[in-house]
Amino acid sequence: MSVSIYYTATRKQKLTKEEQEAIHQFIIDYSVDEEIEKYMNTGEGYNWTSFYVYDNEDPTEADVIFEGATQLPDNSEDAMWDGIQHWSALLSQIRSVVPEAKWHVHVDDHELVWDEEHLEYDLSK
Repeated sequence: MSVSIYYTATRKQKLTKEEQEAIHQFIIDYSVDEEIEKYMNTGEGYNWTSFYVYDNEDPTEADVIFEGATQLPDNSEDAMWDGIQHWSALLSQIRSVVPEAKWHVHVDDHELVWDEEHLEYDLSK
C-alpha cells in the first residue's frame, strides 16, 4: 500500500512568471533523481519517486494555481518519515514565494499544520 503527500494552493490570481521560475528552481534543488537512479541500479537507499506537479493548464478547480501528489518512499522503517520531511521542506519553500494563496497539504487523511512563525510545516502535530 503506497502513501502519498498531496498539495493544493488556491488563489484568484494565477502564478506569475517569477513565481513559476522560483517553484521550478526549488523543485530542481530538492530533486531526488540521483537517489532514484542509485536505488534502481543498486537497490540501495529509498524507493523515492520524483516530485509531481499536475498540469496547470487543466486544474481540478478554477482557482487552483498549484497542485500535485508524490508517493512517499516506504522500503524501510525511516523512509516514509524522511520523505515527509523532505517534501514538506520543499513545499514550505514553494509556499514562501506564493503569497496570499490558501494551501492544503496532507498525507492521506492527515493534514500538515503550517507554522506561521517559522514559515514551515510543523510535523510534530
